[in-house]
Amino acid sequence: MGFLAVGKISLSLILVLFLTVASGVMRPALAQDLNGEALKKLALAGTWQAEHAEYGFWNWDNSGSVCLRLGSAEGDCFDRGTWEITQNVLCYEMTTWGESVGERVNCFTVSALDGNRYETLFHGGAMVSRMFAFSVLE
Repeated sequence: MGFLAVGKISLSLILVLFLTVASGVMRPALAQDLNGEALKKLALAGTWQAEHAEYGFWNWDNSGSVCLRLGSAEGDCFDRGTWEITQNVLCYEMTTWGESVGERVNCFTVSALDGNRYETLFHGGAMVSRMFAFSVLE
């Protein structure tokens, strides 16, 4: 009986891991990072609205400054900073918000999802993790 119970638990664990990967929680193998030119075009295309409110609304401008708004795409910036793209990586440096969430200086790539949705991917050593997903407001 004990062997049968262990087998069921193992099978359940394998099924959970399979469903986790299949559901897209982990980065899809076919997702491809935007190149630097496409990333700059996307940054300047309009306001990035994050899917989770704590990441707010991002405006990147051609002069290399970034404005982060929380709660609304309009109004004063909650935080300001600078940004640049090197190869296919966008890096920013913020102050207030950046300090509060431990992301004062951060770099990420961007991959297209479906439709007008994208995800920012933080690369930390061998690990790749999603920072936030967003859509572009025009």
